[in-house]
Amino acid sequence: MSLIGVAGRAGTTSSYLEKLIATGEGSPSLAGRLGTTTRNITEFVNGAASPGIARLLGTTTSNAQLLRDLIGREGAIGLVIGLACGLNESSQH
Repeated sequence: MSLIGVAGRAGTTSSYLEKLIATGEGSPSLAGRLGTTTRNITEFVNGAASPGIARLLGTTTSNAQLLRDLIGREGAIGLVIGLACGLNESSQH
């Protein structure tokens, strides 16, 4: 499966995107795009919302944690990728 197009829209490489999906590990390029840290991304995927992720989502840490608990690991990965892709798109307007 080629993730080059999605990775490009998210501002990262396909290998970093594959690593996020396989291991839950955030990359420096994805963290830079989102304005957070690789640790915040990794912890969010693995189950813990941080103040940095909450700011990104425009909510409180407790609400970000509730969301993370509801969407699970796969949902967290999708949310991170979707946010990164959306930021890329909105910067073009």
